[in-house]
Amino acid sequence: MNPDASLITALVERWRPETSTFHLPCGEITITLEDVVTLSGLAIDGDAVVVDIPDEEWSAICLRLLGRVPYDLVGGVAVVRIVWLRVEFSNLPEDASQEVI
Repeated sequence: MNPDASLITALVERWRPETSTFHLPCGEITITLEDVVTLSGLAIDGDAVVVDIPDEEWSAICLRLLGRVPYDLVGGVAVVRIVWLRVEFSNLPEDASQEVI
């Protein structure tokens, strides 16, 4: 996916953080949870995944569950980025086991 720099710039210029909306010539619009689902492919049903894990354990957990550790998973806020997941796991081998999938 190649982001369109002009489009991103136009949206940034029209964003109003105080109302969480974009101000466009046709009116105001906002990003809904449904929009996020459509764009990211993330499921929104079920319980939120929130855990209290010490920073030093995140690398070990990622390694155990994913088989690798994100390059930017270093202290502070432990985040596994969707972009990283997509790059690392979008192409599966033809003979991938159910566990790998």
